[in-house]
Amino acid sequence: MLMTSATLDRTSGVPLYRQIKQILIDEMRAGAGADGLAMTEEALITRFHVSRAPVRQALKELVDEGYVYRERAKGTFPVQGLNVQRPATLQLGGLMGYLREQGLSPEAKVYGVSRFVPPAEVRKGLGLAASDKVLTFTRVITVKEEKLVSSQVYLCSPPEFEPTSRELEEAGSAFELLQQRHGIDLTRSEHHVWASAAKGDDAAALDLAEGEPILVVETLLLTRDGRPGGWRRAIHRADDFKYVFASNR
Repeated sequence: MLMTSATLDRTSGVPLYRQIKQILIDEMRAGAGADGLAMTEEALITRFHVSRAPVRQALKELVDEGYVYRERAKGTFPVQGLNVQRPATLQLGGLMGYLREQGLSPEAKVYGVSRFVPPAEVRKGLGLAASDKVLTFTRVITVKEEKLVSSQVYLCSPPEFEPTSRELEEAGSAFELLQQRHGIDLTRSEHHVWASAAKGDDAAALDLAEGEPILVVETLLLTRDGRPGGWRRAIHRADDFKYVFASNR
């Protein structure tokens, strides 16, 4: 792996492992690691003149956040073609904040805020009657002038919850706004994720050509006590967006 001249600031209040982690992230974003060589604990210990503990913590967080992956008996390798990585632990409605933490400058636009009877699939998932109306809107997140994610959101909320498009854009998360105004806390989610080919409205939503790959994520949003509170269908550009899941044996 290529190295820069970045060094640790031992007078800083920032823990050493966080400094190591950020240096490695910056290097990977700059294209270091394209040689396919593994990062090793020993090499990083020697490079940064630290004990094993901060190196291990830095590598663990890089794995958890999808920047690197481990192969048994081979080492730790940068994820090639690194663009946007979304960890499995990302909280509901936290994508905008996460993208900012990654050094990006996302913009969100909200369209079509209204109340109407949702499609049958959504009514079934939310346990609604045929005439029940919910709050719905479309949110599009753009990064570097490219549409990254388009989401259609349906919320079971009180009739008096009538946020404007601007309020939803400024809040960053409709779920946080709902919790602040009405105490309805959507804390759990169940995701269904699959790959598909863009067509029709999906292709238009992300400015894609027909047939280009997309990642579709349908999410049932649940309250703390397990009651359905919302439903979201999000489509992502498959070439710029990755879900990263970490697991342990």
